[in-house]
Amino acid sequence: MDARVITPEETTTLRLYDVVFRWGIGAAETEGSISILEVTIPPHTLIKPHAHTREDEFSYVLAGPIGVRAGETTHESVPTGSWLIKPRSIPHAMWNVGDEPARVLEIVAPGGLETYFQTIAPILLEHGPDWTARYNEAADAYGLEIVNAWSEELQDRYGITL
Repeated sequence: MDARVITPEETTTLRLYDVVFRWGIGAAETEGSISILEVTIPPHTLIKPHAHTREDEFSYVLAGPIGVRAGETTHESVPTGSWLIKPRSIPHAMWNVGDEPARVLEIVAPGGLETYFQTIAPILLEHGPDWTARYNEAADAYGLEIVNAWSEELQDRYGITL
């Protein structure tokens, strides 16, 4: 691994629906040890509930507030400046509770989750009967467990959308 500066122009930006993921430090830059991503969540938007079976995820709320559910614990308004610990295999979800975009810095160890986002981006543009199967296959390939049962519950309770 070499010391270097990664300028904004060198980062990768990827939009999944209206959620924007941006990173300059991923598995390729850290020999697989971590990935660091900035996630911008539009107002009243839920990030699909899920659990990582291969990674631990740590977050810093750059601009909030956000809502968080991890396991059976829900925090309805986590303010800017807060830190989150989301250990592997613990289901979790985040959503923007505010009227302005929220931003979260995600540190994922080991690295490589950014390749999952690159894999599902074209799948999310598809329609038709194979869409769900392809989406679930991609999640399985990256060791992600999608927690669909939480989506409707959180959307109804907090007036948010995927």
